Amino acid sequence: MRQPRQPLQTSVKLHSAQAQFHHCQARYRGFVGGRGAGKSWIGAYDMIKRAMSPEGRGRLYLVAAPTYPMLSDSSIRTTVEICRMLGVYNHDSLKRQPPSLLLPNNSEILFRSADDPERLRGPNLSGVWLDEASLMSHEAYTVAIATLRERGQAGWLSATFTPKGLGHWTYDTFATGKPDTALIRAQTKANPFLDAGFITALEAQYSDRTALQELSGEFVDSEGAEWPAEHFGPHIWWNGSWPQLQCKVIAVDPSKGREAKQGDFSSIVMLGRTMDGALYVDSDMVRVNTEVLVDMILERQREFNADLVVIEANQFQELIAVQLMERARGRGMAIPCRPIVNVVNKLVRIRRLGPYLSQRLFRFRDTPHNKIIVEQMRDFPTASHDDGPDALEMALRCMIELHNGRQGKMVTRLVT
Repeated sequence: MRQPRQPLQTSVKLHSAQAQFHHCQARYRGFVGGRGAGKSWIGAYDMIKRAMSPEGRGRLYLVAAPTYPMLSDSSIRTTVEICRMLGVYNHDSLKRQPPSLLLPNNSEILFRSADDPERLRGPNLSGVWLDEASLMSHEAYTVAIATLRERGQAGWLSATFTPKGLGHWTYDTFATGKPDTALIRAQTKANPFLDAGFITALEAQYSDRTALQELSGEFVDSEGAEWPAEHFGPHIWWNGSWPQLQCKVIAVDPSKGREAKQGDFSSIVMLGRTMDGALYVDSDMVRVNTEVLVDMILERQREFNADLVVIEANQFQELIAVQLMERARGRGMAIPCRPIVNVVNKLVRIRRLGPYLSQRLFRFRDTPHNKIIVEQMRDFPTASHDDGPDALEMALRCMIELHNGRQGKMVTRLVT
């Protein structure tokens, strides 16, 4: 096997934001910047330097990108380029699949795609770099930080990304002052290694809003979003136990129907209404098979004891309601279940949430699952997915009917 060269004494120039990021000691670090601000470069450099440090000897690290093509075309290439520059590149170690890189001090860097966050589970790691983190799901971040426990010691995570709006999980995670978390910002023009003509050309093509996001690295509201940012302020979150509820509904969107998109979640939304009209929400946003989904619905009903459980039954999804009732019978449970066929366009349905948002009636339990729903609502109708808001609207629609005293006409109760 070809032996790696001994590390070189190389002088590396970092611009001020890159240097601040590299020397930051926070456990969770974000580097947000415009296009060409040197995000991926500093992410790779920071990873290699930490892995090659005396403390990093013999430890395991992970680099993740949103998709495998992005991992291969950008993250791996940049990492290899910097390894070569520093004299620590071992060509032979990249031949295995999935790829990893063995460094001269026996530390190892794994390269993985985050398109299915569940696949990031498994190894205990000392450090993680999420490249283009704003194109990943929040689940990728939550899974990754739970792996930072190699040899019983807490590790670190860095994320480099272009901002995707005030409703995105990267804003909530890195820009809201959470403990042991830091965010370093860099505008495109802050990178002295870029050709000035590149920046001028982009400025001429971008709108003001796009320039703020893509060049200045600012978190801005999504262009074309249905509802303003003030609908999603701190008032929208709650913690602790459920309050005293007057009416309770569980709505399930299996996200396997005609309007479903690849990568959609299956959504289980629990909605409760208090006497003063406030609407409390908790949820499970998951990607699981039908067997697991049915078990989760039964468990949520056991805990929540909803007055009604509704399941979207468009196309073959009606079979899930049948399976749910059969399994409930086998467990001796009585479950008030009703399948619903949605015939109104999904965008029209979700827009019905608007008046309740503007009146600040929604309260979401502060969990990663509910943050996915709120993120989808903030970016609606431009968000990649809308399965959470769709299930929430279905729950709200059925709750209104219950509240108006029509539940006797709509509930089919399974009696064992």
